[in-house]
Amino acid sequence: MKYSLIIENISEIFTAAADNPLITGGDLLIAVDNDGKISFAGSRSEFAQFDPEGMLLNCKNIVNAENRVVYPGFVDSHTHIVFAETREKEFELKARGATYEEIAASGGGILNSAKKTKETSLDDIIEQSSVRLEQVISYGVTTVEIKSGYALDVEGEIKLLRAIDALKAMYPIEIIPTFLGAHAYPEKFKNDHEGYIDLIISEMLPEIKSQGLAKFVDVFCEDGYFSLKETEKILMAAGSMGFGIKLHADEFNALGGTELAAEMGAASVDHLEEISDEGIKKLAQSGTVAGVLPITSVFSRLPFAPAEKMIENGVTVALATDFNPGSSMCGFLPLAASIGATQLKMTVENSLRGITLNGAKSLRIDRSKGSIEVGKDADLLIMNTKSWIYPVYHFGHNHVAKMFVKGEELDINFRQS
Repeated sequence: MKYSLIIENISEIFTAAADNPLITGGDLLIAVDNDGKISFAGSRSEFAQFDPEGMLLNCKNIVNAENRVVYPGFVDSHTHIVFAETREKEFELKARGATYEEIAASGGGILNSAKKTKETSLDDIIEQSSVRLEQVISYGVTTVEIKSGYALDVEGEIKLLRAIDALKAMYPIEIIPTFLGAHAYPEKFKNDHEGYIDLIISEMLPEIKSQGLAKFVDVFCEDGYFSLKETEKILMAAGSMGFGIKLHADEFNALGGTELAAEMGAASVDHLEEISDEGIKKLAQSGTVAGVLPITSVFSRLPFAPAEKMIENGVTVALATDFNPGSSMCGFLPLAASIGATQLKMTVENSLRGITLNGAKSLRIDRSKGSIEVGKDADLLIMNTKSWIYPVYHFGHNHVAKMFVKGEELDINFRQS
């Protein structure tokens, strides 16, 4: 067979491509080759000219979109899905007015999750995390980044990364693992920052590299966590070992983490609720992607990052969920796009590009993921509407009708919890 998949009778195609983000006019189709790559996206008449002999005769799977819109698969470029147990008691404290810092100071937050990681077996962590991941996939996510960071010791961080590795083997979607051992200082190293940084650099990073368990290394650069100097030291070591680098920065205070990310050529710097004008300028000059997390702002009562201002100044903006047990217990990525359009003053196009192409750019996989373009992986979503705008407009609802990963239809009727 010449094609492994043809989706026909498409109303509109939101490609997310920079030069041609939307194909309209009806009677559209997408053709996928036998390697799961996109061969064609456009009108039936154009396809007849593109391949006059192929048409629909040489395809093993023809899917009728029933006059509905097709999107690229969603890319959630910042999550902490793999963890042990939830922290709803802290959520109740937040509802009473407790701050992130106050909860952390009382033994909650990241240190609470680290304690639970130690008490939970690898198999149990995989089982808990698989339920969350299946929910995320069912929302149309075909690529997801997952961070460690809820153990803060050698054995525990390796356990979390192995859980991520196990999920990679269990599911056909693209999973990008990130090591976030520099998420907080464990109690043992509360007054010995150099000791913990040395543990990360001399023991954790070499072991993770030797086992091939992470693509990126991330650091939480913030007051009370890792200083600018400490962050730079860890990321310099990570970069020298061949890891890609990322940062959490400017969430509560503008310490210069964004500028550092730009100077070091980080793939992305995420949060940015308190980014400075200088930080925006540096990002625009560097090409480092801004990872904006609007659901976190809602969940944790934080200001919204100035996404549209960044876009206006030439910064590439990705939107992600930050799915985690403390500050954003939500994996519904389309909601990030809707908040982008309603609260961050982004256009619908930029909001959707934030959860597709720009998310892929922040993971440095945009040559194969994130948009409907010839030669890219056929990660595709048929949505339950004929309008490309409607799924962002009708927010809080899952509009996915069918989902394809590299041209293969994925069963999205997962267990729900």
